[in-house]
Amino acid sequence: MASNSKPPVNWRTYALCVIISLGQFVGAYESALIGTTLQKPDFMQRMGLWDSDGNKTPDYSSREGAIVGLFQAGAVFGNLIAAAVMDRWGRKAGLLFGSLVSLPALAGMTGSMGLPEFLVFRFLAGLGTWACGTSASAYIPELAPAAYRGFFAGMNGVMIGVGLCVASYVGMGFYFSDNPVAQWRAPMGIPLFCPIFILCILPWLPESPRYLLLNDRPEEARQIYDQLNAGPGADASALDEEFNQMKQQAAYDQAMDPSWKAFLTNPVHRKRIFMACMLGFLGQSTGVFVINNYGQTFYQTLGFGPTARQLLQGNRDLIALLGNMLGTWIIDRVGRRMVLLVAFIGCFVCVLLEAIMVALYADSDNTAGKNTGVALLYIFLLFYASGIDVGTYVYIGEMFPNHLRVKGIAISLSSLTMTATIYLTVTSTAFTAIGWKFFLIFAALTFCGTIWIALFIPETRCLPLEEIEAIFGNEQDAVVIKHRGLETGISAQEKGMAEHVEG
Repeated sequence: MASNSKPPVNWRTYALCVIISLGQFVGAYESALIGTTLQKPDFMQRMGLWDSDGNKTPDYSSREGAIVGLFQAGAVFGNLIAAAVMDRWGRKAGLLFGSLVSLPALAGMTGSMGLPEFLVFRFLAGLGTWACGTSASAYIPELAPAAYRGFFAGMNGVMIGVGLCVASYVGMGFYFSDNPVAQWRAPMGIPLFCPIFILCILPWLPESPRYLLLNDRPEEARQIYDQLNAGPGADASALDEEFNQMKQQAAYDQAMDPSWKAFLTNPVHRKRIFMACMLGFLGQSTGVFVINNYGQTFYQTLGFGPTARQLLQGNRDLIALLGNMLGTWIIDRVGRRMVLLVAFIGCFVCVLLEAIMVALYADSDNTAGKNTGVALLYIFLLFYASGIDVGTYVYIGEMFPNHLRVKGIAISLSSLTMTATIYLTVTSTAFTAIGWKFFLIFAALTFCGTIWIALFIPETRCLPLEEIEAIFGNEQDAVVIKHRGLETGISAQEKGMAEHVEG
Protein backbone atom coordinates (compact mmCIF):
# COMPACT_ATOMS: atom_id res chain seq x y z
CA MET A 1 0.00 0.00 0.00
CA ALA A 2 1.37 3.39 -0.98
CA SER A 3 2.19 5.93 1.67
CA ASN A 4 -0.44 8.50 2.50
CA SER A 5 2.13 11.28 3.06
CA LYS A 6 2.42 13.83 0.30
CA PRO A 7 5.63 13.86 -1.74
CA PRO A 8 7.61 17.12 -1.90
CA VAL A 9 6.71 19.58 -4.67
CA ASN A 10 9.04 19.34 -7.66
CA TRP A 11 9.34 23.02 -8.51
CA ARG A 12 11.05 22.33 -11.82
CA THR A 13 7.97 20.41 -12.97
CA TYR A 14 5.78 23.21 -11.65
CA ALA A 15 7.79 25.74 -13.70
CA LEU A 16 7.29 23.61 -16.82
CA CYS A 17 3.54 23.60 -16.19
CA VAL A 18 3.56 27.39 -15.79
CA ILE A 19 5.29 27.70 -19.18
CA ILE A 20 2.82 25.33 -20.82
CA SER A 21 -0.09 27.23 -19.29
CA LEU A 22 0.97 30.27 -21.33
CA GLY A 23 -1.08 28.53 -24.00
CA GLN A 24 -4.12 29.84 -22.11
CA PHE A 25 -2.87 33.42 -21.88
CA VAL A 26 -3.46 34.67 -25.43
CA GLY A 27 -6.97 33.26 -25.75
CA ALA A 28 -8.00 34.94 -22.51
CA TYR A 29 -6.21 38.16 -23.47
CA GLU A 30 -7.94 38.41 -26.84
CA SER A 31 -11.29 37.47 -25.38
CA ALA A 32 -11.10 40.27 -22.80
CA LEU A 33 -9.37 42.85 -24.99
CA ILE A 34 -12.35 43.16 -27.28
CA GLY A 35 -14.30 44.57 -24.32
CA THR A 36 -12.04 47.65 -24.19
CA THR A 37 -11.55 47.80 -27.97
CA LEU A 38 -15.29 48.20 -28.58
CA GLN A 39 -15.08 51.70 -27.10
CA LYS A 40 -12.20 53.11 -29.21
CA PRO A 41 -13.28 55.54 -31.94
CA ASP A 42 -10.88 54.58 -34.74
CA PHE A 43 -11.68 50.89 -34.39
CA MET A 44 -15.43 51.48 -34.15
CA GLN A 45 -15.50 53.68 -37.25
CA ARG A 46 -13.10 51.52 -39.24
CA MET A 47 -15.21 48.42 -38.55
CA GLY A 48 -18.46 50.19 -39.38
CA LEU A 49 -19.95 50.18 -35.88
CA TRP A 50 -19.97 53.99 -35.55
CA ASP A 51 -20.45 56.67 -38.15
CA SER A 52 -18.13 59.66 -38.47
CA ASP A 53 -20.04 61.49 -35.74
CA GLY A 54 -19.62 58.64 -33.24
CA ASN A 55 -23.21 57.39 -33.48
CA LYS A 56 -24.06 53.71 -33.77
CA THR A 57 -24.72 52.47 -37.29
CA PRO A 58 -27.99 50.64 -38.10
CA ASP A 59 -26.26 47.22 -38.15
CA TYR A 60 -24.24 47.91 -35.01
CA SER A 61 -25.64 44.95 -33.04
CA SER A 62 -25.03 42.36 -35.78
CA ARG A 63 -21.47 43.61 -36.42
CA GLU A 64 -20.65 43.67 -32.72
CA GLY A 65 -22.07 40.16 -32.31
CA ALA A 66 -19.95 38.87 -35.22
CA ILE A 67 -16.76 40.45 -33.86
CA VAL A 68 -17.29 38.99 -30.40
CA GLY A 69 -18.76 35.63 -31.43
CA LEU A 70 -16.43 34.60 -34.29
CA PHE A 71 -13.50 34.28 -31.91
CA GLN A 72 -15.38 31.60 -29.95
CA ALA A 73 -16.56 29.94 -33.17
CA GLY A 74 -12.93 29.57 -34.23
CA ALA A 75 -12.20 28.14 -30.81
CA VAL A 76 -14.51 25.19 -31.44
CA PHE A 77 -12.48 24.18 -34.49
CA GLY A 78 -9.22 24.81 -32.63
CA ASN A 79 -10.24 22.46 -29.82
CA LEU A 80 -11.07 19.58 -32.15
CA ILE A 81 -8.08 19.99 -34.47
CA ALA A 82 -5.70 20.22 -31.50
CA ALA A 83 -7.04 16.89 -30.20
CA ALA A 84 -6.36 15.18 -33.52
CA VAL A 85 -2.85 16.65 -33.64
CA MET A 86 -2.05 15.62 -30.05
CA ASP A 87 -3.28 12.07 -30.56
CA ARG A 88 -1.16 11.67 -33.68
CA TRP A 89 2.03 13.55 -32.82
CA GLY A 90 1.97 14.23 -29.07
CA ARG A 91 1.02 16.95 -26.60
CA LYS A 92 3.89 19.22 -27.65
CA ALA A 93 2.61 19.10 -31.22
CA GLY A 94 -0.69 20.58 -30.07
CA LEU A 95 1.11 23.62 -28.66
CA LEU A 96 3.16 23.86 -31.85
CA PHE A 97 0.07 23.83 -34.06
CA GLY A 98 -1.76 26.41 -31.94
CA SER A 99 1.22 28.75 -31.86
CA LEU A 100 1.82 28.52 -35.62
CA VAL A 101 -1.81 29.44 -36.33
CA SER A 102 -1.98 32.13 -33.63
CA LEU A 103 1.05 34.06 -34.84
CA PRO A 104 -0.23 35.18 -38.29
CA ALA A 105 -3.80 35.48 -36.96
CA LEU A 106 -2.83 37.92 -34.22
CA ALA A 107 -0.65 39.87 -36.63
CA GLY A 108 -3.52 40.00 -39.14
CA MET A 109 -5.95 41.37 -36.57
CA THR A 110 -3.45 44.00 -35.57
CA GLY A 111 -3.03 45.20 -39.16
CA SER A 112 -6.64 44.84 -40.37
CA MET A 113 -8.00 47.76 -42.35
CA GLY A 114 -11.66 46.78 -42.39
CA LEU A 115 -14.28 44.47 -40.94
CA PRO A 116 -14.14 41.51 -43.41
CA GLU A 117 -10.42 40.82 -42.94
CA PHE A 118 -10.64 41.48 -39.20
CA LEU A 119 -13.37 38.84 -38.90
CA VAL A 120 -11.30 36.28 -40.83
CA PHE A 121 -8.24 36.82 -38.65
CA ARG A 122 -10.34 36.89 -35.48
CA PHE A 123 -11.79 33.49 -36.37
CA LEU A 124 -8.26 32.13 -36.96
CA ALA A 125 -7.07 33.72 -33.72
CA GLY A 126 -9.81 31.88 -31.84
CA LEU A 127 -8.79 28.65 -33.57
CA GLY A 128 -5.09 29.01 -32.81
CA THR A 129 -5.24 30.37 -29.28
CA TRP A 130 -7.80 27.82 -28.13
CA ALA A 131 -5.77 25.03 -29.74
CA CYS A 132 -2.97 26.16 -27.42
CA GLY A 133 -5.37 26.22 -24.49
CA THR A 134 -6.75 22.75 -25.22
CA SER A 135 -3.21 21.42 -25.52
CA ALA A 136 -2.26 22.91 -22.16
CA SER A 137 -5.42 21.47 -20.57
CA ALA A 138 -4.43 17.95 -21.67
CA TYR A 139 -0.67 18.35 -21.27
CA ILE A 140 -0.37 19.62 -17.70
CA PRO A 141 -2.47 16.94 -15.91
CA GLU A 142 -0.33 14.24 -17.55
CA LEU A 143 2.87 15.83 -16.22
CA ALA A 144 1.60 16.75 -12.74
CA PRO A 145 1.90 14.44 -9.70
CA ALA A 146 -1.44 13.24 -8.37
CA ALA A 147 -1.01 14.94 -4.99
CA TYR A 148 -0.56 18.38 -6.59
CA ARG A 149 -2.49 18.00 -9.85
CA GLY A 150 -5.05 20.63 -8.85
CA PHE A 151 -2.26 23.07 -7.93
CA PHE A 152 -0.36 22.43 -11.17
CA ALA A 153 -3.34 22.15 -13.55
CA GLY A 154 -4.94 25.12 -11.82
CA MET A 155 -2.33 27.21 -13.61
CA ASN A 156 -4.61 26.95 -16.63
CA GLY A 157 -7.15 29.01 -14.73
CA VAL A 158 -4.52 31.35 -13.30
CA MET A 159 -3.06 32.09 -16.74
CA ILE A 160 -6.56 32.79 -18.03
CA GLY A 161 -6.87 35.28 -15.17
CA VAL A 162 -3.51 36.83 -16.06
CA GLY A 163 -4.63 37.18 -19.68
CA LEU A 164 -7.89 38.86 -18.69
CA CYS A 165 -6.18 41.21 -16.26
CA VAL A 166 -3.35 42.21 -18.59
CA ALA A 167 -5.78 42.78 -21.47
CA SER A 168 -7.97 45.07 -19.40
CA TYR A 169 -5.11 47.20 -18.08
CA VAL A 170 -3.33 47.34 -21.44
CA GLY A 171 -6.58 48.29 -23.14
CA MET A 172 -7.23 50.91 -20.48
CA GLY A 173 -3.69 52.33 -20.74
CA PHE A 174 -3.83 52.76 -24.50
CA TYR A 175 -7.29 54.28 -24.25
CA PHE A 176 -5.52 57.45 -23.11
CA SER A 177 -3.09 57.45 -26.05
CA ASP A 178 -3.21 60.54 -28.26
CA ASN A 179 -2.86 58.35 -31.35
CA PRO A 180 -6.33 56.94 -32.18
CA VAL A 181 -4.85 54.12 -34.27
CA ALA A 182 -2.39 53.07 -31.56
CA GLN A 183 -5.25 53.01 -29.07
CA TRP A 184 -6.40 49.65 -30.45
CA ARG A 185 -3.62 48.34 -32.71
CA ALA A 186 -0.91 48.37 -30.03
CA PRO A 187 -2.91 46.28 -27.53
CA MET A 188 -3.83 43.87 -30.35
CA GLY A 189 -0.15 43.31 -31.19
CA ILE A 190 1.26 42.92 -27.69
CA PRO A 191 0.29 39.22 -27.20
CA LEU A 192 2.37 38.22 -30.23
CA PHE A 193 5.21 37.60 -27.77
CA CYS A 194 3.40 34.58 -26.33
CA PRO A 195 3.29 32.20 -29.35
CA ILE A 196 6.81 33.35 -30.23
CA PHE A 197 8.02 32.42 -26.74
CA ILE A 198 6.24 29.05 -26.84
CA LEU A 199 7.82 28.24 -30.22
CA CYS A 200 11.26 29.12 -28.85
CA ILE A 201 10.91 27.08 -25.64
CA LEU A 202 9.09 24.10 -27.16
CA PRO A 203 12.21 22.02 -28.00
CA TRP A 204 13.13 21.93 -24.28
CA LEU A 205 9.69 20.85 -23.01
CA PRO A 206 9.26 17.15 -22.16
CA GLU A 207 6.69 15.00 -23.91
CA SER A 208 3.92 13.49 -21.80
CA PRO A 209 5.08 10.12 -20.36
CA ARG A 210 1.55 8.79 -20.75
CA TYR A 211 1.52 9.62 -24.45
CA LEU A 212 4.89 7.89 -24.83
CA LEU A 213 3.63 4.77 -23.04
CA LEU A 214 0.57 4.62 -25.27
CA ASN A 215 2.94 4.71 -28.24
CA ASP A 216 5.32 1.95 -27.03
CA ARG A 217 8.18 4.19 -25.88
CA PRO A 218 8.57 3.03 -22.25
CA GLU A 219 12.29 3.84 -21.82
CA GLU A 220 11.80 7.44 -22.91
CA ALA A 221 8.67 7.67 -20.77
CA ARG A 222 10.52 6.44 -17.66
CA GLN A 223 13.37 8.88 -18.18
CA ILE A 224 10.98 11.84 -18.42
CA TYR A 225 8.84 10.56 -15.53
CA ASP A 226 11.92 10.43 -13.28
CA GLN A 227 12.91 13.96 -14.27
CA LEU A 228 9.42 15.21 -13.47
CA ASN A 229 9.14 13.52 -10.07
CA ALA A 230 12.59 12.73 -8.70
CA GLY A 231 14.26 15.05 -6.23
CA PRO A 232 15.24 15.41 -2.56
CA GLY A 233 12.75 13.59 -0.38
CA ALA A 234 11.11 11.66 -3.22
CA ASP A 235 10.12 8.07 -2.40
CA ALA A 236 11.80 5.90 -5.05
CA SER A 237 9.63 2.87 -4.33
CA ALA A 238 6.44 4.95 -4.62
CA LEU A 239 7.66 6.33 -7.94
CA ASP A 240 8.39 2.81 -9.19
CA GLU A 241 4.93 1.71 -8.10
CA GLU A 242 3.18 4.62 -9.81
CA PHE A 243 5.13 4.25 -13.06
CA ASN A 244 4.37 0.53 -13.10
CA GLN A 245 0.69 1.42 -12.69
CA MET A 246 0.92 3.86 -15.62
CA LYS A 247 2.69 1.25 -17.75
CA GLN A 248 0.14 -1.48 -17.03
CA GLN A 249 -2.76 0.88 -17.68
CA ALA A 250 -1.23 2.06 -20.99
CA ALA A 251 -0.79 -1.56 -22.12
CA TYR A 252 -4.44 -2.20 -21.34
CA ASP A 253 -5.61 1.05 -22.98
CA GLN A 254 -3.81 0.21 -26.23
CA ALA A 255 -6.44 -2.47 -26.84
CA MET A 256 -9.29 -0.01 -26.23
CA ASP A 257 -11.09 2.00 -28.90
CA PRO A 258 -9.37 5.42 -29.05
CA SER A 259 -11.65 6.90 -31.72
CA TRP A 260 -14.22 9.68 -31.46
CA LYS A 261 -16.85 6.99 -31.95
CA ALA A 262 -16.08 5.55 -28.50
CA PHE A 263 -17.94 8.46 -26.91
CA LEU A 264 -21.08 7.35 -28.72
CA THR A 265 -20.83 3.57 -28.56
CA ASN A 266 -19.49 3.04 -25.04
CA PRO A 267 -22.12 3.85 -22.36
CA VAL A 268 -19.47 4.71 -19.73
CA HIS A 269 -17.68 7.18 -21.99
CA ARG A 270 -20.94 8.54 -23.40
CA LYS A 271 -22.26 9.46 -19.97
CA ARG A 272 -18.92 10.91 -18.92
CA ILE A 273 -18.67 13.14 -21.98
CA PHE A 274 -22.21 14.28 -21.24
CA MET A 275 -21.10 15.26 -17.73
CA ALA A 276 -18.07 17.16 -19.05
CA CYS A 277 -20.09 18.98 -21.72
CA MET A 278 -22.75 19.83 -19.15
CA LEU A 279 -20.06 21.27 -16.87
CA GLY A 280 -18.76 23.44 -19.72
CA PHE A 281 -22.27 24.55 -20.68
CA LEU A 282 -23.30 25.41 -17.12
CA GLY A 283 -20.07 27.29 -16.46
CA GLN A 284 -20.76 29.57 -19.44
CA SER A 285 -24.42 29.82 -18.46
CA THR A 286 -23.40 31.84 -15.42
CA GLY A 287 -22.95 34.65 -17.97
CA VAL A 288 -19.22 35.03 -17.43
CA PHE A 289 -18.17 35.50 -21.07
CA VAL A 290 -21.04 37.91 -21.61
CA ILE A 291 -19.93 39.95 -18.59
CA ASN A 292 -16.28 39.79 -19.70
CA ASN A 293 -16.93 40.90 -23.26
CA TYR A 294 -19.81 43.29 -22.66
CA GLY A 295 -18.63 44.72 -19.36
CA GLN A 296 -18.28 48.17 -20.92
CA THR A 297 -21.90 48.01 -22.08
CA PHE A 298 -23.13 47.06 -18.61
CA TYR A 299 -21.12 49.84 -16.96
CA GLN A 300 -22.52 52.29 -19.50
CA THR A 301 -26.04 51.08 -18.68
CA LEU A 302 -25.29 51.80 -15.03
CA GLY A 303 -24.37 55.35 -16.00
CA PHE A 304 -20.55 55.38 -15.89
CA GLY A 305 -18.54 57.46 -18.37
CA PRO A 306 -15.82 56.14 -20.76
CA THR A 307 -12.85 56.70 -18.44
CA ALA A 308 -14.60 55.16 -15.45
CA ARG A 309 -15.65 52.17 -17.56
CA GLN A 310 -12.07 51.46 -18.58
CA LEU A 311 -10.89 51.62 -14.96
CA LEU A 312 -13.75 49.44 -13.72
CA GLN A 313 -13.00 46.78 -16.32
CA GLY A 314 -9.33 46.59 -15.35
CA ASN A 315 -9.97 46.46 -11.62
CA ARG A 316 -12.61 43.79 -12.07
CA ASP A 317 -10.20 41.51 -13.96
CA LEU A 318 -7.59 42.00 -11.24
CA ILE A 319 -10.13 40.63 -8.77
CA ALA A 320 -10.66 37.67 -11.11
CA LEU A 321 -6.93 36.96 -11.19
CA LEU A 322 -6.80 36.92 -7.39
CA GLY A 323 -9.71 34.49 -7.48
CA ASN A 324 -7.83 32.21 -9.89
CA MET A 325 -4.85 32.15 -7.56
CA LEU A 326 -7.06 31.41 -4.56
CA GLY A 327 -8.77 28.54 -6.38
CA THR A 328 -5.45 26.99 -7.40
CA TRP A 329 -4.28 27.11 -3.78
CA ILE A 330 -7.37 25.50 -2.25
CA ILE A 331 -8.54 22.97 -4.86
CA ASP A 332 -6.25 20.15 -3.67
CA ARG A 333 -7.21 20.90 -0.08
CA VAL A 334 -11.01 20.98 -0.25
CA GLY A 335 -11.59 19.07 -3.47
CA ARG A 336 -12.97 19.80 -6.93
CA ARG A 337 -16.60 19.19 -6.07
CA MET A 338 -16.74 21.60 -3.13
CA VAL A 339 -14.93 24.34 -5.06
CA LEU A 340 -17.39 24.06 -7.95
CA LEU A 341 -20.43 23.91 -5.69
CA VAL A 342 -19.55 27.02 -3.67
CA ALA A 343 -18.70 28.91 -6.87
CA PHE A 344 -22.04 28.12 -8.51
CA ILE A 345 -23.94 29.20 -5.41
CA GLY A 346 -22.00 32.47 -5.25
CA CYS A 347 -22.47 33.19 -8.97
CA PHE A 348 -26.21 32.53 -8.73
CA VAL A 349 -26.66 35.01 -5.88
CA CYS A 350 -24.56 37.68 -7.60
CA VAL A 351 -26.27 37.41 -11.00
CA LEU A 352 -29.72 37.51 -9.40
CA LEU A 353 -28.84 40.61 -7.36
CA GLU A 354 -27.20 42.22 -10.42
CA ALA A 355 -30.48 41.91 -12.33
CA ILE A 356 -32.23 43.68 -9.47
CA MET A 357 -29.64 46.48 -9.35
CA VAL A 358 -29.84 47.11 -13.10
CA ALA A 359 -33.65 47.03 -13.01
CA LEU A 360 -33.85 49.52 -10.13
CA TYR A 361 -30.95 51.90 -10.72
CA ALA A 362 -29.80 51.81 -14.35
CA ASP A 363 -31.87 54.88 -15.26
CA SER A 364 -31.67 56.63 -11.88
CA ASP A 365 -29.27 58.99 -10.12
CA ASN A 366 -28.80 56.61 -7.19
CA THR A 367 -24.99 56.37 -6.93
CA ALA A 368 -25.09 53.77 -4.15
CA GLY A 369 -27.28 51.46 -6.25
CA LYS A 370 -25.01 51.76 -9.27
CA ASN A 371 -21.89 51.14 -7.19
CA THR A 372 -23.58 48.06 -5.74
CA GLY A 373 -24.16 46.82 -9.28
CA VAL A 374 -20.46 47.15 -10.05
CA ALA A 375 -19.48 45.51 -6.76
CA LEU A 376 -21.70 42.52 -7.57
CA LEU A 377 -19.93 42.03 -10.90
CA TYR A 378 -16.64 42.06 -9.00
CA ILE A 379 -17.83 39.51 -6.45
CA PHE A 380 -19.30 37.38 -9.24
CA LEU A 381 -15.88 37.20 -10.93
CA LEU A 382 -14.23 36.28 -7.65
CA PHE A 383 -16.55 33.29 -7.24
CA TYR A 384 -16.29 32.29 -10.89
CA ALA A 385 -12.51 32.57 -11.12
CA SER A 386 -11.75 30.76 -7.87
CA GLY A 387 -14.19 27.92 -8.42
CA ILE A 388 -15.60 27.44 -11.90
CA ASP A 389 -12.63 28.72 -13.91
CA VAL A 390 -10.02 26.72 -12.00
CA GLY A 391 -12.30 23.81 -11.15
CA THR A 392 -13.57 23.20 -14.68
CA TYR A 393 -10.12 23.04 -16.26
CA VAL A 394 -8.75 20.81 -13.51
CA TYR A 395 -11.76 18.48 -13.55
CA ILE A 396 -12.08 18.15 -17.31
CA GLY A 397 -8.33 17.59 -17.58
CA GLU A 398 -8.38 14.56 -15.28
CA MET A 399 -11.77 12.88 -15.74
CA PHE A 400 -11.05 10.97 -18.97
CA PRO A 401 -8.98 7.79 -19.50
CA ASN A 402 -5.52 8.27 -21.01
CA HIS A 403 -6.40 6.98 -24.48
CA LEU A 404 -9.38 9.35 -24.79
CA ARG A 405 -8.18 12.31 -22.74
CA VAL A 406 -7.35 14.79 -25.50
CA LYS A 407 -10.55 14.03 -27.40
CA GLY A 408 -12.64 14.29 -24.24
CA ILE A 409 -11.07 17.63 -23.33
CA ALA A 410 -11.56 18.91 -26.88
CA ILE A 411 -15.26 17.99 -26.93
CA SER A 412 -15.79 19.43 -23.44
CA LEU A 413 -14.10 22.73 -24.23
CA SER A 414 -15.96 22.87 -27.54
CA SER A 415 -19.23 22.69 -25.64
CA LEU A 416 -17.93 25.57 -23.53
CA THR A 417 -16.93 27.68 -26.54
CA MET A 418 -20.10 26.87 -28.52
CA THR A 419 -22.18 27.97 -25.54
CA ALA A 420 -20.12 31.15 -25.28
CA THR A 421 -20.51 31.77 -29.03
CA ILE A 422 -24.29 31.58 -28.80
CA TYR A 423 -24.49 33.86 -25.78
CA LEU A 424 -22.01 36.40 -27.14
CA THR A 425 -23.70 36.55 -30.53
CA VAL A 426 -27.16 37.27 -29.14
CA THR A 427 -26.23 39.39 -26.11
CA SER A 428 -26.11 42.77 -27.83
CA THR A 429 -29.54 42.26 -29.36
CA ALA A 430 -31.01 40.58 -26.28
CA PHE A 431 -29.78 43.22 -23.86
CA THR A 432 -31.22 45.93 -26.11
CA ALA A 433 -34.55 44.10 -26.28
CA ILE A 434 -35.12 42.93 -22.70
CA GLY A 435 -32.47 44.76 -20.65
CA TRP A 436 -31.99 43.58 -17.08
CA LYS A 437 -34.23 40.53 -17.60
CA PHE A 438 -31.39 38.99 -19.61
CA PHE A 439 -29.56 38.45 -16.31
CA LEU A 440 -32.47 36.36 -15.02
CA ILE A 441 -31.79 33.74 -17.70
CA PHE A 442 -28.27 33.29 -16.35
CA ALA A 443 -29.52 33.25 -12.76
CA ALA A 444 -31.99 30.44 -13.53
CA LEU A 445 -29.40 28.35 -15.38
CA THR A 446 -26.82 28.88 -12.63
CA PHE A 447 -29.31 27.71 -10.01
CA CYS A 448 -29.90 24.54 -12.07
CA GLY A 449 -26.13 24.11 -12.30
CA THR A 450 -25.81 24.26 -8.52
CA ILE A 451 -28.32 21.43 -8.10
CA TRP A 452 -26.64 19.36 -10.82
CA ILE A 453 -23.16 19.74 -9.30
CA ALA A 454 -24.49 18.70 -5.89
CA LEU A 455 -26.17 15.58 -7.25
CA PHE A 456 -23.87 14.22 -9.92
CA ILE A 457 -20.24 15.42 -9.73
CA PRO A 458 -17.95 12.88 -7.97
CA GLU A 459 -14.68 13.86 -6.28
CA THR A 460 -11.36 13.09 -8.04
CA ARG A 461 -8.91 14.79 -5.66
CA CYS A 462 -5.40 13.27 -5.22
CA LEU A 463 -6.01 10.13 -7.28
CA PRO A 464 -3.61 9.00 -10.02
CA LEU A 465 -5.16 9.51 -13.44
CA GLU A 466 -5.19 5.75 -13.93
CA GLU A 467 -7.55 5.25 -10.95
CA ILE A 468 -10.15 7.86 -11.82
CA GLU A 469 -11.93 5.31 -14.03
CA ALA A 470 -13.12 3.52 -10.89
CA ILE A 471 -14.55 6.72 -9.39
CA PHE A 472 -16.79 7.03 -12.45
CA GLY A 473 -18.11 3.51 -11.98
CA ASN A 474 -15.76 1.84 -14.50
CA GLU A 475 -13.59 -0.19 -12.15
CA GLN A 476 -13.18 -3.01 -14.65
CA ASP A 477 -11.03 -0.78 -16.90
CA ALA A 478 -8.78 0.43 -14.05
CA VAL A 479 -5.96 -2.14 -14.09
CA VAL A 480 -4.36 -1.25 -10.74
CA ILE A 481 -6.21 0.45 -7.86
CA LYS A 482 -3.94 1.45 -4.97
CA HIS A 483 -6.07 4.03 -3.19
CA ARG A 484 -9.48 3.72 -1.59
CA GLY A 485 -12.09 6.27 -0.58
CA LEU A 486 -10.90 7.15 2.94
CA GLU A 487 -7.31 7.62 1.84
CA THR A 488 -8.13 10.21 -0.82
CA GLY A 489 -10.88 12.08 0.95
CA ILE A 490 -13.54 10.56 -1.30
CA SER A 491 -16.58 9.41 0.57
CA ALA A 492 -18.52 6.26 -0.17
CA GLN A 493 -21.52 8.49 -0.87
CA GLU A 494 -19.63 10.39 -3.60
CA LYS A 495 -18.44 7.15 -5.17
CA GLY A 496 -22.00 5.90 -5.12
CA MET A 497 -23.13 9.03 -6.92
CA ALA A 498 -20.59 8.42 -9.66
CA GLU A 499 -21.76 4.84 -10.07
CA HIS A 500 -25.34 6.06 -10.22
CA VAL A 501 -24.46 8.52 -13.00
CA GLU A 502 -22.58 5.88 -14.96
CA GLY A 503 -25.08 3.07 -14.35
